[in-house]
Amino acid sequence: MSEYIVAIPARYASTRLPGKPLCDVGGMPMIKRVCLQALKSNAKEVIACVDDKRVEDVLDGVPVTVCQTSLDCKCGTDRIAEMIGILKLDPETVIVNVQGDEPLIEPELIDNVAKLLIDKNADMATLCAKIDNVKDVFDPGCVKVVMDKDGFALYFSRCPIPYERENFGKDEVTELQYDHYHHIGIYAYKAKTILDYHSKPQSMLEKSESLEQLRLLHFGMSIAVGITDRPPETGVDTEADLLRVNDILRK
Repeated sequence: MSEYIVAIPARYASTRLPGKPLCDVGGMPMIKRVCLQALKSNAKEVIACVDDKRVEDVLDGVPVTVCQTSLDCKCGTDRIAEMIGILKLDPETVIVNVQGDEPLIEPELIDNVAKLLIDKNADMATLCAKIDNVKDVFDPGCVKVVMDKDGFALYFSRCPIPYERENFGKDEVTELQYDHYHHIGIYAYKAKTILDYHSKPQSMLEKSESLEQLRLLHFGMSIAVGITDRPPETGVDTEADLLRVNDILRK
């Protein structure tokens, strides 16, 4: 398999959880735990893309590259695009974007998504897992994805897709008649793809669903989607998520 690097964007001033990268997860700052998980993968380098000196300081002694990016980045992809310019990465560099709020990410998933990108020769690769809980299909916080016969994304949505016409029209839905898949927010792409994406305007679909990956589909780029039966535990967006992750680590 070709070499790849991991980029971990981390924003200090999170709206819902201020100072999120420094939140205690299992006795250490969350950003440190994410980096340590990424270092267990086969990546040749792990780069933390941060925006605050306090976040950089807690990574002292951790064998990662720390890149200070600006406070103006609107999303993690913007932060990685800025890092590519600062570090002058080769356009063909394969990058796996691991979210800075996924302290329980499995190294195997990082390797899998990098391999998928190369094997499928796609513009981007990502992962999903089959949904078993009916409630998740109707939860806008659970992003769904549908794929074609070759495993390439057709669409991502916060709404139920596919929509089971006969089933979902009932007063109460107790079971699913077709397969539904939950998108896992880990991405692999080449540096040149990120810069190309970054240079394009937001599409109407991206704005409507608030999903970055829809910009790639809007401009005709391909997204390979792999199915895993070992999805990561919940990421950390809120105080409740933080409590849940720490409870999992204690157990």
